[in-house]
Amino acid sequence: MSQRFEPPIVGSSAGAQRLRDLVLTLAASDVSVLITGESGVGKEVLARNLHRFSRRKRGPFVSVNCAALAPGILESELFGHDRGAFTGAIRAHAGLFEQANGGTLFLDEIGETPRQIQAKLLRTLQEGEVRRLGEGGVRRVDVRLLSATNADLGAMVSEGSFRKDLFYRINIIEARVAPLRERAGDLFELIGHFFATRGQDEPAIPDDVRRALESYPWPGNVRELQNELLRITALYGQPTRIVIGMLSERISERGFCTEIDERLLYDAPLPRAVSFLEENLVKKALMRTNWNKSQSARQLGLSRQGLLKKIKRYGIRRENSDLITDDSSS
Repeated sequence: MSQRFEPPIVGSSAGAQRLRDLVLTLAASDVSVLITGESGVGKEVLARNLHRFSRRKRGPFVSVNCAALAPGILESELFGHDRGAFTGAIRAHAGLFEQANGGTLFLDEIGETPRQIQAKLLRTLQEGEVRRLGEGGVRRVDVRLLSATNADLGAMVSEGSFRKDLFYRINIIEARVAPLRERAGDLFELIGHFFATRGQDEPAIPDDVRRALESYPWPGNVRELQNELLRITALYGQPTRIVIGMLSERISERGFCTEIDERLLYDAPLPRAVSFLEENLVKKALMRTNWNKSQSARQLGLSRQGLLKKIKRYGIRRENSDLITDDSSS
């Protein structure tokens, strides 16, 4: 069996390796897997690999986001409908369970399914058969179910919004995909992978940019990182170097915050702490204005000449001078 994960499970962290090991461990099994994790961590990446390495790999992989469809539409999509079952049903429709026959069905955000659909899901999983809406007979299906959620299904069971029997049926094995903030070691591998998949050389990343990227919590996880890199390539083409001014402000500001070590502010002599804080505030103002010195001086409450003296005093320089026009004439 090929050992190539597709889509790749990128990273050298223990969490990434654990997911790759799980895929290989379950290769000979058809058990249901509940994939948990925050939005954007890559739950479908794991699901596709579980299918790819399974005995069903030659069968279809069918996926649906349960949160994206209204309850009536979701029920029809999952189980199918007969012609005339409802207004607009001008022809018979095979549901996703039938479409996934012999393969894998991936239900993303399964916690969003209404209870009446949960009951039908349970019956289908237990009996291996579906009944299309408006049809009298049943149809046999052979499907492996993979589910994913960013909700706490256990808590939903306790409060009565998710069926306990369905929870135990889909949660034979739980696979947690860690958020990006817990996989700091994978961050730059993911960046390298992003550029490699586009046939581009990975740009150099200076220390200040690395600090900003590492200290940002990435609430949107891998998806947010990908979107940030898409933004950079859209604005700057194929950069050979990512500098702090290229990052979104919410990310770039983290670099300045992390540079201010509390020990310097509270334990160091006052003049040193003040100088360190002043240097970082000057850097932050310059970054915010794309090195427009007149604007930066106004934000800091300084004269332009006073700002120039501080830039010289602290040896501050633009790392992205090839991208930003100086305002020396202003």
